[in-house]
Amino acid sequence: MTRLQILLALAVFTLACAGCIDEELSPVVGTWEWSDKKGYTERYTFYANHSFFAEALGAGFEGTWEELSFGHYEVTYWNRNDPGRSEVFRERVLYDAETDRVYFPGHERVG
Repeated sequence: MTRLQILLALAVFTLACAGCIDEELSPVVGTWEWSDKKGYTERYTFYANHSFFAEALGAGFEGTWEELSFGHYEVTYWNRNDPGRSEVFRERVLYDAETDRVYFPGHERVG
């Protein structure tokens, strides 16, 4: 092989491998749960592909999420049983790295 062929092969190999490296996952990716310890539980799942799923009040919700800045997210979601998506919800979510918890500031805990 000539020197040029070797350099070309290395360049192609480098470009091919660059596509194999995963981006670092956002710390919010995963499933989070909150319970009032009396039988009521809310579960939120943030997927790496920026889709979102929640279970609360006996219903399922799906949607998307985006990172606004580190620890600050916006979630857009709707009831899974509403095929027309007539009511879309949008909320901010905060991630606290120190406690490894997510918070929905729009919700007030009453119990």
